[in-house]
Amino acid sequence: MNTLNEHLKKFGLQKKLSLSAALFSLLYCLLILPLLYFQLSSLAQSQVPLFGQTISRQLLTQVRQPLINDDAISLQVILDDLVVNTAMIKQAAVFKPDASLFAESIEPSPASTLASQEVFKQALKLPNGSNWQIQLALDPSAISQQVMTVFWSVSAVGLLLCALLLYWARRLGSDTGARLQSLVACLPGDETDTESNTEDDDISLLKRRVEALLLKPVSIVNEPESTQPTLESCYLAIRCINLPQLQAHLSHDNLHRVLKRFDDIIATTGELFLGERLSGANNCVYLRFTATPGDSDFLLRAISSHLALVELQREQASDEGAGLILSSALAIDTAEASLDTNSHCQFMQDTATETALQQLAATSLLADPWQLLTSETLKTKIPAEAGIYFEALAGASTNSTGGSEALLFADLGSEQQSLFERQLAYLRNQLSENDQPHWQHSTSANPLLSAVGS
Repeated sequence: MNTLNEHLKKFGLQKKLSLSAALFSLLYCLLILPLLYFQLSSLAQSQVPLFGQTISRQLLTQVRQPLINDDAISLQVILDDLVVNTAMIKQAAVFKPDASLFAESIEPSPASTLASQEVFKQALKLPNGSNWQIQLALDPSAISQQVMTVFWSVSAVGLLLCALLLYWARRLGSDTGARLQSLVACLPGDETDTESNTEDDDISLLKRRVEALLLKPVSIVNEPESTQPTLESCYLAIRCINLPQLQAHLSHDNLHRVLKRFDDIIATTGELFLGERLSGANNCVYLRFTATPGDSDFLLRAISSHLALVELQREQASDEGAGLILSSALAIDTAEASLDTNSHCQFMQDTATETALQQLAATSLLADPWQLLTSETLKTKIPAEAGIYFEALAGASTNSTGGSEALLFADLGSEQQSLFERQLAYLRNQLSENDQPHWQHSTSANPLLSAVGS
């Protein structure tokens, strides 16, 4: 069996299609045609008794009146008409009550067919009480001839279709095989390996030639997923401490102007320090700072953003006589680190992020006006050479770190302070380019914080 399979695999496409068509034709001749023959023969045999009984009952009705009238001529005409016009009926006769022949019509038949005829008899009782008898002789070969005509017609049509299928399979295999050979000739391959080229069929040879062009090393395919780093990020919660008081004491227009300017300050600082503004809640505005590839100063950018917001908001409050008083809290984003990266679930990430922001908002409640609170975990992420100083906040702990000691931002180093002064000057220049009192830096018509203080 294995030898036969190997031999069949070496066949070309034309031979495979031709062999399939030939097997289908053989199946049609050996299975379908015999089944059709037996089915039609059985149907013909079952139809002969039904036909004989039906004709006998019809003849019984037709001859009743002539027998009552004792009209032998009419009776003979009926019998002759039945025998002449019905090919299967070879004899029709009427017998008297004493079994003697009264009238008969018979078609001459060879002696060989007399034995195969089937006889059907029906009794007829006349009103005078006499019992007559009707007799019919049928030749079943007439039905068999009609059935065989159907069988040979179906067989001829089927064989013709099989011949057409075989011809079409050979043509299709020849054309397709020629195209495959042309493709194989255009692809690079080992032409010296004549043994493999002759043993393989066209499709196997084409597959072997194409594999070298399509397959890539596994290390190259898997490298982007295995070496792609996960970027760290942090959240900065900015609490507007006196927002409820401003809503209670300022007019709608003045409150709108204060919040609108605060939106512009956040947008300008966010653009400089690469901070992404998130949706706010509980009188807080949330900013996210993400480490860029090759740059891990996202914590320094978050701290500088807080300091810039504090300085610019103080200046605006001093100029206008009323402004927002801010306090902030900063924490590392631990949502992605707490989840299994192999089972990514957006809902779980959203839930973890929401929980982290709620904890960060609670931490900001511990800060006094203009202060920035963080945790020991975040402090360890900042290099010592950055020169940033923190102080312990006595009697307080951050919710975001599970009870660890809260740290209060104290001061930037001298080098970072010099850089921050230049950044702050740039922000003042950007904000001063907007016309007073309505800056147009924000993209929204209404202040974004108006929905936060509810």
